[in-house]
Amino acid sequence: MKPVNVKLSKPPQSSFKFKKIQLKSLEFNWHYHPEYEIMFMVGSRGKRFIGDNISYYNEGDLFVIGPNLPHTWYSPPGVLGKRQFHEAILIQFRENFAGLNVKEVPELMAVQQLFNEAARGLQIRGETRRKVIPKILAMEKSDGLERLINLLSILGILARAGKQDKQPLSSIEFTHPLQPKEQSRIDKVCTFINENYKKPLRLKDVASIANMSTTAFSRFFKKSTGKTFINYVNELRIGWACKLLIETEMTVAEIAYEVGFNNLSNFNRRFFERHRMSPRRYRQEFGAKY
Repeated sequence: MKPVNVKLSKPPQSSFKFKKIQLKSLEFNWHYHPEYEIMFMVGSRGKRFIGDNISYYNEGDLFVIGPNLPHTWYSPPGVLGKRQFHEAILIQFRENFAGLNVKEVPELMAVQQLFNEAARGLQIRGETRRKVIPKILAMEKSDGLERLINLLSILGILARAGKQDKQPLSSIEFTHPLQPKEQSRIDKVCTFINENYKKPLRLKDVASIANMSTTAFSRFFKKSTGKTFINYVNELRIGWACKLLIETEMTVAEIAYEVGFNNLSNFNRRFFERHRMSPRRYRQEFGAKY
C-alpha cells in the first residue's frame, strides 16, 4: 500500500492535537504523518493496519503509533449493530511539543525510550491501559495547561509500563517508501480486498481493479505491503478466524470455510504459521478470557 503523507493541523493555542471522533464508518485511508499518535477506541470495532501488522481491534483498545509509520483503521457501516457511531479519541503531537527537547531532558529519558518503541506501533494492555484511559477521558473536559499536564502524565505512565503491557505490532524489518503517488489506486484495491476476502479471490481480478497486469501488480503489492497478495489475504482470513474462535461456538471446520478457506488442512497450516499453535489450542488459550 502506498500511504499518503497527511499534514495535520493543531488548535492555534495548543502544542498538540486532541480530537473526539464520531463517524458512522471508518474508510480505508492508508496514511502517515510526522506526529506521534495515541488512539483510544472508545466505542469502535473493526480492522487495523499498522505497518505490516493486520488484525482486529475492539472497543477499549489503546494504541501508540510512531512518526511516519503507515496505518489506518477500517470498519464499514453495520459493524457496530445498533450503535450508530464509531467513537474514538485521537491525540497527536510532535517530539518537541510544548517546546520540549525530549532527548535533552534527563527526566524524560524513559519517554524517549517509549518513543523509540513506538516506531513499530504499540498496543497498550493490562494495568497500564487501565491507568491511562481515565486520564485520556479527563482531557476531553480540560484545556490549556491542565490538558498538557494530563498528556505528560499519560506519557509518564506509558514510559513506565512493563514489556507485558506493550505489544509491538509492525515487524522490525518493515520499511516503506513514503510516496503517495498511488494513493487512490491502492485504497481502491485494499477496500475491495477487505470487503471480499471471505470469497474466492483471484489475483488477476484484483490486479484488474488497479489496471495492472498480474506480474506488475504482484511486484507493486509486495513492495508496498511487505507481503505477497496471498499472504495478505490469508492474514485477513486468519484474523477473522481468531475472532470467531474466541466469540462463537462454531467448529474449526465451519470457521475455516466461513473465512474463505476451502481446505481445512490448509487453514490449519496457515493458522499455525501465524500463531504457532492450532486453532483448537488458540480457542483454549484465549476463548475463556472474553
